[in-house]
Amino acid sequence: MAQLCQRQHLFKRLNTEVVLISFSEPELGKRWLEETCAPFAMLIDQERKVYQAYGMKRSFFGTWNPDTILFYIRMFIAGRKWHGIQGDPNQMGGDFIIDKNGTLILSYPSEDATDRPPVQGLLDILQELNDGTGNE
Repeated sequence: MAQLCQRQHLFKRLNTEVVLISFSEPELGKRWLEETCAPFAMLIDQERKVYQAYGMKRSFFGTWNPDTILFYIRMFIAGRKWHGIQGDPNQMGGDFIIDKNGTLILSYPSEDATDRPPVQGLLDILQELNDGTGNE
């Protein structure tokens, strides 16, 4: 999330709206946005219909594996604040790009809790769409 926040001006310049989708209760989602300084819109999907439609799964081993544990250790060492587990810790996330016509351009359901495509890769795809070289 930090990398998305740091590059929000680039997403804006590429005429892109970043929307976060959470299955949490609205108050938890709002608090998370405030704690992470995320300047993005958030939709609440407590029934996880969007999660299911985009093929995101729940996985204990995808969440609690060595890579994820190492991520949290590094977070603690760096002095970042951890707010504990909120909601379902086994729900996997993902990243998706949908163009202005509603066409799914990128589908990236995460394999583990730390698995996300590089932000620069997302920006490159968006740049192609804006240049007219991508799918319109």
